[in-house]
Amino acid sequence: MSAQTATSVGPTTGASVTLFSCFAGMGAGLVELSIASSYISSRGPLMWAGGIFAVWGLALLAGSLASLQRGRLRFRKATTIGLIVAVLVHVAVLVAGLAQRLLDGGQLAALFLVLMALGSSAWLARRYRDDTGGAAAAPPRTGALVGAAFAAAVVVAAVTTPGLAASVAGQYAVPHGSHSIQGGHNH
Repeated sequence: MSAQTATSVGPTTGASVTLFSCFAGMGAGLVELSIASSYISSRGPLMWAGGIFAVWGLALLAGSLASLQRGRLRFRKATTIGLIVAVLVHVAVLVAGLAQRLLDGGQLAALFLVLMALGSSAWLARRYRDDTGGAAAAPPRTGALVGAAFAAAVVVAAVTTPGLAASVAGQYAVPHGSHSIQGGHNH
């Protein structure tokens, strides 16, 4: 089978999906780190799992940043395998929690973000068989790419924020309404 060129879907589409995949990877990495902090701070028998989640979260962040810097997905095969394993782990943890009538919002958010990263990277892999991963000879349209970056950031943030709030760190976060100065100063 011959390699498809980036122009088969357009340079803007490839760059937009690459951005979305990287944003989803960064969001997933942050939520994985918050899950790790929850396991580590409990100092319970699953503290070792916190280390695994921390390493995976850092790997997602590093891979996403490296891909953004290059403008194409990097470490595609290793990342795909890791994302599939992460899906299985998150589903297993969610099923175990549901058996105890618990739904972990962090695990659910991480699952959704991992699925977003996996789906978008799989879409890119099908479109770009030559491992350009969204890099095109022609530059993408700037306005469309900025719009796509904004939309991707909004979608990823909408899933990442509740996932971070569901962590132990999120439970100790200061509510946004109480950041103002308290006292008798009525300026």
